[in-house]
Amino acid sequence: MSDTDIKYMMQAIKLASCGLYTSYPNPAVGCVIVRDGKVLGKGYHHKAGLPHAEVMALTDANFNVEGATAYVTLEPCSHYGRTPPCAVKLVEMKVKRVVVATGDPNPKVYGRGFQILRDAGIEVVEHVLEKEAFFQNRAFMKAITGPYPYVSAKVGMSLDAKTALANGQSKWITNSKSRAKVQQLRALCDCIITSSNTVIADDPRMNVRYEELSGKIIKKIDKEYIRQPLKVVLDTHEKVDINRYQIFKQGKVILACGSEDKSKFFSEEIVNDTITKVYFPIVDNGVDLDALLRYLGKLQIRHAFVEAGSILTSAFINQGHVDELYAFVGAKALGQDARDAFTLKPIENLDNALSFELHKVKKFDSDVMLHYILKDHYKQITENQL
Repeated sequence: MSDTDIKYMMQAIKLASCGLYTSYPNPAVGCVIVRDGKVLGKGYHHKAGLPHAEVMALTDANFNVEGATAYVTLEPCSHYGRTPPCAVKLVEMKVKRVVVATGDPNPKVYGRGFQILRDAGIEVVEHVLEKEAFFQNRAFMKAITGPYPYVSAKVGMSLDAKTALANGQSKWITNSKSRAKVQQLRALCDCIITSSNTVIADDPRMNVRYEELSGKIIKKIDKEYIRQPLKVVLDTHEKVDINRYQIFKQGKVILACGSEDKSKFFSEEIVNDTITKVYFPIVDNGVDLDALLRYLGKLQIRHAFVEAGSILTSAFINQGHVDELYAFVGAKALGQDARDAFTLKPIENLDNALSFELHKVKKFDSDVMLHYILKDHYKQITENQL
């Protein structure tokens, strides 16, 4: 791995980050094409159905790339989908060398892109900034190889780990900069999961308000392709009034309801043009989270974002479904009678405690964001074994 390869791969990874907000359900990919120390073209994948990163870079280079090196963050595709295979296109354009950060675990690709290139006599260099590229697409990497989406959870809490006063008042524990960061996290996900309790208590919109994002993020997003995540409201006992709350007035919503009747499991009831009711088994007096996540996986949801109260968030954690946690800590203390941020199951031995790896700390004036990844999952991510 040369310094030159690292330099241009870093550029490709930075380009790929622009597609994180719009490329769903595809991974975010960036490409830089270089010849004799000069960048000929660069590009990233904007949206499913549009040209992939390699084709965007080839177009930017006016397809004059013979003898050049292509730096790509993910193994070039080898199958015909909505667009032709990028590996074949690179061969046709007579590039001399292809440097790739990480392989594509998608069963439709998995090594075939590399094979096409090598069979054509093109030098292929793998594993350049592999961990960085893999982490960038960690949600896709998990979802494409298993039945579950990648799950992030967010909690906003006080210094004494409370989420609301005893009377339910919670606006606002964290400041406006923290809340703007939450908008960014929503924009990165494919669906937002919340509970009917949260809907009834807070009447949230649970949408992405792009005007509240930071200028740095806005510059990255291709506004032509911005999207609103699917909203999933867990309403086990069907108590929420869909005509009353804001969350049901904009965008697609799945009402996840519980049922004891096996014949109703996973049945879908169209409520109106935007709301679909789906029935799931009941476990521990709530919707079966394992069944819910498998259902979302079949909908090609790659990245789910849990934004709810302590009961639902804790249920996801207790059942081992949270891959990463964002804890926003506000500079307030709410007192012992306030509502706890977590209601986790008891343990009798510290060896059995959930263990997290601190990935990032970010300060928003007096607030702090702690980004944790479940320790076992962090190891899997950094070793590319999700």
